[in-house]
Amino acid sequence: MRRQRDNSELLSGSILKHVFRLALPMIVAFMFVTSYHFIDRYFVSQLGDVATAAIGMAFIVQMVVIAIGVGVGSGVNSYIARNLGAGDEETAKSTVKHAFYLAAGIGTVLGIAGLILQKPLFRMLGAEGELLELIVAYLTIIFIFTPVNLLAVVLNNVYQGWGDTMSPMKFMLLGNFLNLIFDPLLIFGYGPFPELGIAGAGYATAIGRCAALLYLFYKLLIQHRPVQVSLTGFRPDRRIIRGIFQVGFPSTLSQVLTSVAMGFVFWVLNPFGTDARTVYTIVFTYEMVVFLPAIGISQAVSILTGHNFGARQLDRVNQTYGTGIAVAFGMMAVPAAIIFLSPHTFAGIFARDPHVLELAARALRITAAGFAFSSIYLCSVASFQGLGLGRQYLIANLMRLYFLQVPFTYFGAQLLQLDGVWGGLMAVNIISALVLLIWHRYIFNYQILSGKIQPL
Repeated sequence: MRRQRDNSELLSGSILKHVFRLALPMIVAFMFVTSYHFIDRYFVSQLGDVATAAIGMAFIVQMVVIAIGVGVGSGVNSYIARNLGAGDEETAKSTVKHAFYLAAGIGTVLGIAGLILQKPLFRMLGAEGELLELIVAYLTIIFIFTPVNLLAVVLNNVYQGWGDTMSPMKFMLLGNFLNLIFDPLLIFGYGPFPELGIAGAGYATAIGRCAALLYLFYKLLIQHRPVQVSLTGFRPDRRIIRGIFQVGFPSTLSQVLTSVAMGFVFWVLNPFGTDARTVYTIVFTYEMVVFLPAIGISQAVSILTGHNFGARQLDRVNQTYGTGIAVAFGMMAVPAAIIFLSPHTFAGIFARDPHVLELAARALRITAAGFAFSSIYLCSVASFQGLGLGRQYLIANLMRLYFLQVPFTYFGAQLLQLDGVWGGLMAVNIISALVLLIWHRYIFNYQILSGKIQPL
């Protein structure tokens, strides 16, 4: 009964209150995830600028794995939310089983493929010598534990689809707390622990993810939260799989293409040397920090949109979108402004070399000017996911990455050197926000309100 009341609460009451109630636990959780990357890179940066560049390039492939997990998870999240909104709890329960087996299978395939392909892939991106050795040392550990990582990401989305954002926060807190503890111990070899260098960061990540997944299994299978479900007796249901991948496949593809576009930026930076790659690693690290509030808010937008669209409460769907943008933009603008005004302070946390410090400070000042506009883009595509519009989500990402980011950074580098790359990244955030704002208005006014697009 309690679970049913919690689901119904999302269909009434203050939108702003629901946005904060759903978003704040996720913001806290994402803050720990980002702090893991932040502190990971801080400790690795003590090994030198080449190690910083290595973990930055390795993150491209990590993003592919995370992207597939997030993509499948977003499909699970959206499908559960829409079925709960429509009152079909049995289908929502069955979706949990499908989520588990899909994540385990896809994670195993990805891990094996990554171990085989990592060296040729990074050679193609220009890595060689010490840089390539460090990348492989780190990623080998990550790929071995890929099934664990994917299961954790996808099952987190099961809870979010049920309107429970507190449990995912606890899973992430546990995993990232352990990661932060083991990072320095295994990288530098304090006490009885071996000195593993950059590979130690990979082992610390694996320990944290395994602990989080064990806790998640305990909650799901022993405590039966958010719902009582057994993983035995699984029979694939084409309707559910189709419902998951209707949103999940475009989301996965668009997330993977994000990683490819990020790899393209590293390729564009090849002529400028390792220093430029280190600077880009610093830039997207701070971008992740500033994006924290918008990511949490956008996830809340997706959940609220799915539940209310499933219940055909279109006014609340529209209010959710506007409220999400207003809150996310305001929460992103403050840290972006601080970085813009004090770029040397933030660049100095990672940059060991004075030349790299100056390059990073200039890059941060340019890119920070566009950070807050990403809130509009993120809330727009999150609304598409909640509405079940996977194709539109994919098109939006393709537009942002390949019609804007790829040409802007490439031609920017040709015309204005490094400043052109950073200016291109700033322009992409601003232009994509304006395009998505207009497009979302069109879809809602002419396709949702007219009934051309239905929840299920």
